[in-house]
Amino acid sequence: MAASHVDLAPLLLELEAERALSETIRARAKEVDAVQRQITASLNRVHSTPAAQVTPLVLSLAPLFDQLRQRIRDVVEVVPDNQFWKWNDCWSFTLQRANYCGALACFLTTGTLVTKDQSLHFLGLSSDAASTSRLTLTTEEYLHSIISLINDFSRLAVNAVTMNDYATPLRLSDFVKDLSAGFAMLNLKNDSLRKRFDGIKYDVKKIEEVVYDISLRGLLKDRSPEWDHMGLGVEVDEQTRSQIWGVITGEAGAGAGAATAMGATQKRAVGSGAEEQAMTM
Repeated sequence: MAASHVDLAPLLLELEAERALSETIRARAKEVDAVQRQITASLNRVHSTPAAQVTPLVLSLAPLFDQLRQRIRDVVEVVPDNQFWKWNDCWSFTLQRANYCGALACFLTTGTLVTKDQSLHFLGLSSDAASTSRLTLTTEEYLHSIISLINDFSRLAVNAVTMNDYATPLRLSDFVKDLSAGFAMLNLKNDSLRKRFDGIKYDVKKIEEVVYDISLRGLLKDRSPEWDHMGLGVEVDEQTRSQIWGVITGEAGAGAGAATAMGATQKRAVGSGAEEQAMTM
């Protein structure tokens, strides 16, 4: 009997190696997801926290943000070069949710929308070619996370009113309308992103209904310029924004930058708290 010239042994070894790599990547992606869930649960407390205490709450999560970046770096270490798209499904949804946390933290503490470059910074990802060939935040994932932010704002507007905070719904309404207009400029195809964008109008409507309701009840009649410094998402000056972002991204660490940011926000919180108390009297 002639000897077989077919030898599949090398392919078996390749298959086993790929399976092992898949298990490693998925296991590390689950670790990212676990930290992301911790952060999400902690940020969920903003729905029942007075506006004056929200920025200190967000800044207190800095160690978890650092842990998130470390877990993401652990994934990057095991992904082979130029295989981003092969393994992207392992972490795509988790990365969307993680960036949603960064976007929410950015808005709550600085009153601004996180950019895609800032998102990469928050997640500890580099924009160089060598790193993006392994793991990066795609534009679609970034947009998905922003839509998640909008979805959360409709709930936040309702909960703010229950705490006698009438400035937040007004600010959220303007912010979400601007975002909705921005999304409308994009030529989105008929995919999951387009379907989620189509749902934004319901969040816009819900927030508008909250604003209409508090206006109808005469709760906006005492509105004054001081309201610009009250509630959630108050836009801060460039220096404070830089200090806060340094804490969130881990650049400030436990040093003077973090202490300065905390001091500035606490000072603003005291003033805001007094104004909000006066508004409800």
